[in-house]
Amino acid sequence: MVAYRSFIVWGVGIVVVLGVFLIFVAAGWPGSPDNCLHLADGKTNTCYCEAFNASDVLMHRSGVRQPVNTWFNLYAIFTSLIVALVLFLDRRSGDARNVMRSPSWIPDVYVFAVLFLGLGSMWFHASLSTATSWVDGTSMYVYASFLVFYTLVRLTGSELAFWIGYPICVVAFSLVGAFWKWDYASLILIIILVLAYLTFEIIICARTGRFMQGTPLTITLWISAVVAIGLATLFWVLSQSGMPLCNPHSAFQPHGMLWHPLGGVMAVLLYFYWREEESAG
Repeated sequence: MVAYRSFIVWGVGIVVVLGVFLIFVAAGWPGSPDNCLHLADGKTNTCYCEAFNASDVLMHRSGVRQPVNTWFNLYAIFTSLIVALVLFLDRRSGDARNVMRSPSWIPDVYVFAVLFLGLGSMWFHASLSTATSWVDGTSMYVYASFLVFYTLVRLTGSELAFWIGYPICVVAFSLVGAFWKWDYASLILIIILVLAYLTFEIIICARTGRFMQGTPLTITLWISAVVAIGLATLFWVLSQSGMPLCNPHSAFQPHGMLWHPLGGVMAVLLYFYWREEESAG
């Protein structure tokens, strides 16, 4: 049964997150407009370029405000399935050389984190409402906090800090992100988590004397993950409202079509990087 657990987490995650999402799509979205609309000060909206009807948000109508930015997040169903499938194969083979191949629940949490990274973002772009768009921020904190606390597991050899610190961190960052009413709040919080992750990764490298586990494969996987998120961030910046790649009425929306999926590519590459580990030191 343990071998199939990754598929169970994957399936239940889709049913819950996407199922509730579709209920809101059909019934309408509650709450006031997200800060990106800037209705109070008359500024041009900064809702990641793609055109939408502001009255749909104000009137709480059913439907999806930004179709391209929303539906391309379905990529996460496939990236998380890759993780779930490889985890299943590792567990069935009995290869438990590290936590990411083991019966531990930690890799199952990662399956959900990779899935939620995309499906959570759908809530923001579909609603542009403060009542539900916080789910997008939470999905990012669920993923970025995992980077920090799983790397801490690799550093210490103990899962205790993960099971205590990870949920506390996710809740704390989600609350701060939800109530800190500033356009760049989520960006600052994610940068904090990424810096914490990199700090722990550097400590592992210093302790072992090996750069990113020290094999050509692991080095390539980690650098490829960095390149993927680097390109994703570039497209995120260039597709912001008013930036060169922003054309609100175009079918090509780099934010949804490139930024989101490339983040998923990074998540899969990091999984394979961790999966190859023999020992953190």
